[in-house]
Amino acid sequence: MMSPPIPFYILCGSLGAGKTTLLMRLLEYWKAQGQRAGVLMNEAGSVSIDGPRAGTLAEQVMNLAGGCVCCDTKEDLSWGIAQLVRDVESDVLILECSGLADPAEVIDAVTDAFTTRLAVLARVIALLHPVSTEESHSSAYVTAQAIRCADELILNKRDLYVPGHWEQFRAGIIQQNPYARLWETSQARLDVAALLAPHSSSKPPAPTNVLFGKSQPALAHHTGYHPIATTVPLPGPLNRQRFLAWIKTIPKELERAKGYFRFAQEPELQEFQYALPAQATISPLMLLDEPEPTLVFIGRGYDVERLRDTLLATVENHRVDP
Repeated sequence: MMSPPIPFYILCGSLGAGKTTLLMRLLEYWKAQGQRAGVLMNEAGSVSIDGPRAGTLAEQVMNLAGGCVCCDTKEDLSWGIAQLVRDVESDVLILECSGLADPAEVIDAVTDAFTTRLAVLARVIALLHPVSTEESHSSAYVTAQAIRCADELILNKRDLYVPGHWEQFRAGIIQQNPYARLWETSQARLDVAALLAPHSSSKPPAPTNVLFGKSQPALAHHTGYHPIATTVPLPGPLNRQRFLAWIKTIPKELERAKGYFRFAQEPELQEFQYALPAQATISPLMLLDEPEPTLVFIGRGYDVERLRDTLLATVENHRVDP
């Protein structure tokens, strides 16, 4: 019998923000807790520079060097996860992304139906610091994506900036992502236990240094924590007409949806793919190792429960209220 999937953390953010420093703090914590941490390190160069440092604390470090994990090494990422779970028997996994990797693409890769049998996305942690306005277009884009995708936003190197500049930087971050918890640090020092603890809808007590961004008025009914990836198991085959009608109700805030299922009274396994701008495909395929019928939603700012409930209403034997 297959063991349940283990937690998988993504550590992303600006170039030079201190991601490796934070990684070492996380590894120290897990080691003290008796957990076997597996590390995947993605560096843009052909040789890993930071991997040997992490290897002093991690159970195993796998280097995904020579390319960006969001595009060039996606297959290596899935392979690395499998190796760390099956061969090394890691209890927890963490990927340190290159400062050039788009975390949205990484999330898409690790929520693959086969990869999620081994590891489940637990948290996206973005480490940021005020950067020069001369930042390249590609770096600025990746930083914006890290802010948008994060569950935890850690603003680092506060000690190096004057108060006025820092406050402006912080306000801009909150505006871009009102769902994540916001941490303000120097040298990536924070309470790791609080960082990894389940989210609460209220501010945790001192001495943690967490600050919650305020939800936008239209989203006030939600809690402060919004996972970016939601997995919806499907308990049976879908009604084709109801599912096609459901696709038309997908909110614009949902950026990505994917999965596998069957339609009632049709033998073929179907693969579903949806991506903005509102493009959906349903394709029959054959797989030797079929995943469980599941759809994965990726996005923020929409009613997750409503979308899940309306999807489940397309299951053939699901009771639909008149």
